[in-house]
Amino acid sequence: MRSENKRPGHNAIKQWPRGYQILFRLFIALLIAVGSNMLISIWFDTPKIAKIKRDNQRLEAQYDILNVKIAEAELKLSDVKHRDQYVYRPLLGIDTLAIPQVYAEYNNSKYADFAADSYGDIIEDTWRRIDRLTRNLYYASRALDDTQDMAENKEKFSTVIPAIWPIDRTKLRSVSSLYGMRKHPRYGTWRKHEGVDLSAPKGTAVYATGNAVVSFSGWKPGYGHLIELNHGFGYKTRYGHLSKRHVVAGDSVTRGQVIGDVGNTGVSVGSHLHYEVRYRDNTVNPIHYFNKDMSPEAYIELMKQLEVSS
Repeated sequence: MRSENKRPGHNAIKQWPRGYQILFRLFIALLIAVGSNMLISIWFDTPKIAKIKRDNQRLEAQYDILNVKIAEAELKLSDVKHRDQYVYRPLLGIDTLAIPQVYAEYNNSKYADFAADSYGDIIEDTWRRIDRLTRNLYYASRALDDTQDMAENKEKFSTVIPAIWPIDRTKLRSVSSLYGMRKHPRYGTWRKHEGVDLSAPKGTAVYATGNAVVSFSGWKPGYGHLIELNHGFGYKTRYGHLSKRHVVAGDSVTRGQVIGDVGNTGVSVGSHLHYEVRYRDNTVNPIHYFNKDMSPEAYIELMKQLEVSS
């Protein structure tokens, strides 16, 4: 009698209805196919996975190229900024443009949507660089417009910039108070002095230090009789503690024109002129403008006086 080599359970399966046998065999075949596919996918990419990987590689390559172009633009922009700040503006005698908002980063919430993306870090970093570049481009555009306007109006600028002494230096007794922190001669408290005090006899003529339009002529607390001139290009000058005012608001004046007389009005201790130079609504040290019409010898003498008075 022939021995049976049938696997255990084979006879039981044979006893199933034919439809169940077919379904069972199909199920086994499906398991084998799924298992084979999983094993193959471990070592070999499916066409769909391969396409996704190729697309991702292209995306990474495109971001790499974009970042290289951003870096090139940043270098060019840095060169433009350097020439604006260290070449053009010093030549034209104008200060650096102040737009602090340009250097403020955007809020992180602007980039929050990138976090869910598998390439979120790359995308966020690129967008931050683009946003930073955009702000710097705005600054460069404004700065170059500023310097271009100044260059085109250089001749006019040379006539309006405060560039002479506001009084006759032969009448000057002393520079009694400098620009910066000082102990107030009347109140005895330390506070910033926004200009320089030039001691001179009462009635000494006060000159406009550049062509301008009178923006204020009247009494101002602390200053006493005050004249303010608007020179344009961001520059203003103030002449305080006057005994007399010879101009009114709206008048046009020229450099060297007498606009008032030295006095002792307002909060003052002794006859002197309080003189301020303002640029873009911030005070600057007027001493830096005095040397524009001085000989080297006169400038050295002034420095000696300042050392004594300080």
